[in-house]
Amino acid sequence: MARLFAKLKEVVVSPDALRHALGHAWGSLIVWVVAAVVTAVAAAVVGGLLLYSNVGHKLASTPPSPPRTASTTLDFPGYFTILDQLTGRLNEREEFLRSLKGKKVRWRGYVSYVRNSDRSPLQIALAITPTPSDALRMALVYFGEDMRVRLYALRENDSVEITGTFDSENWHTPYIQGDTMQLLAAAPTGLGRQTPAPHHWARLPQSKGYLAKLIAPKFVKPYVSKRVGSRSLD
Repeated sequence: MARLFAKLKEVVVSPDALRHALGHAWGSLIVWVVAAVVTAVAAAVVGGLLLYSNVGHKLASTPPSPPRTASTTLDFPGYFTILDQLTGRLNEREEFLRSLKGKKVRWRGYVSYVRNSDRSPLQIALAITPTPSDALRMALVYFGEDMRVRLYALRENDSVEITGTFDSENWHTPYIQGDTMQLLAAAPTGLGRQTPAPHHWARLPQSKGYLAKLIAPKFVKPYVSKRVGSRSLD
């Protein structure tokens, strides 16, 4: 029994045993601390990725709202009326133009001419006037190539309505970047002479977006003075 107590005493108070026990405990503590830090970092990374994914999905699923463009109720004749009131007041005219620039307009006028634009080969210029055959007051409305057929189907003094964005620094001839064009009424056609009636009838489907083709004049025999019979057709 005495030998057993002596051995236990030697084991308890042995410096090597104590050092071994402390070293084992310290190593276990370090391992636990490192494991806890790694676990916390991993949880933070995973949480950040999930948050970024949710936010990105929410931003991607929500389309950006289009920028609001101001519009003006000023009509086409009213534009030149204000310019007449500002005659001789250049600073106020320039301020008036700056207040309109970039705004949406809806103007009604009469066709003066249609031609290829001098500003860009991919644009077509439509010139409109507040009243028929008014050569002094005019606005130029620019459209893309997709409007070529409809624009060239128009005739002088046709009544049209255009919408677009005011984009001009020239008060005398305002420029409009056109969005839409609608034919309101065709110009009256004279009687007692050959009139462009085929063009008139072609404009009606063209104003709806259809393509109308006209027969070449060499295949047409207008104003036949004699009766056409089956013999003359042979």
